[in-house]
Amino acid sequence: MEMIRPRAVGGGPNAPAAPTGTPRARSTHRSRVGTHSSTNHQGASHVPAQASPNQTSGAVLPRVILRLATAGLALLVLGATLGLSLVGRHGGGPVQSWDDTVWRWSINHRGPWAGTSKVIDFLGDAGAFGIGCLLLTLLLLRRRRSPRSLVPIVAYLGGEGLVFILRLLIHRHRPPSADYPGTGALPGIHQTSYSFPSGHAVAVTAVLFALLGTLALTHRRSWPWPLALLASLALIQTRLIVGVHWFSDVAIGLPLGIGWGLTVALVATHTPHWPQPRQRADPPLHTDPS
Repeated sequence: MEMIRPRAVGGGPNAPAAPTGTPRARSTHRSRVGTHSSTNHQGASHVPAQASPNQTSGAVLPRVILRLATAGLALLVLGATLGLSLVGRHGGGPVQSWDDTVWRWSINHRGPWAGTSKVIDFLGDAGAFGIGCLLLTLLLLRRRRSPRSLVPIVAYLGGEGLVFILRLLIHRHRPPSADYPGTGALPGIHQTSYSFPSGHAVAVTAVLFALLGTLALTHRRSWPWPLALLASLALIQTRLIVGVHWFSDVAIGLPLGIGWGLTVALVATHTPHWPQPRQRADPPLHTDPS
């Protein structure tokens, strides 16, 4: 008598594969797709979202402004303290007798440097020097859009800002030789603004230390530092030779310029580059699964 074998029920190993068009096959396919999709969503939830370029630049800018403003305020307080305590409001402070001695010696020992000092006096003037810093900044921005490209104009504006505020506070008059034909004045020299501090000693020194300091910090070189110092010392010497400043004007203005220039160089080298706009990628090609 022939034995009748029972049919396999469910998905046993001997069960024949169901055709793809049957309801059971479609249900199995939908179940697998749903499981794969939920797995992708769970994995994506653990990936941290990256900040957009606009969010990055927006977070950096306030910190840069705060650092520059803090350093500028500290230098302003330092300059005002030294000016009021040593120079005195309207001059005549404890250093005036020393200033008189250095002034008389300087205008009587100009030597062959009088002509060169007059040229530097013109090139370092606020108007001419400001135009030069602006053109240099535009040139650097044309080559590369980076925070370091703004170093010349930021150093110049900050230095001139310190000079402007301190001069309004101290109100010190220049030596007699600052305005031709005054005593010991050179022909063509006409400086009638307030004297403390020296604009050349602050602003030009700030730009020198900002530019050369950025170069030194970026490329890890040491030679730009002494070069900036020597150039600044030579610059303030020309102010005494021309006779447009007292010695304390340049002696106090020099560290103020160095301080602001170092601040600009440090902030520029520690500020990340501006994010570049991302190029839009071509949309992926969709293939028809059928």
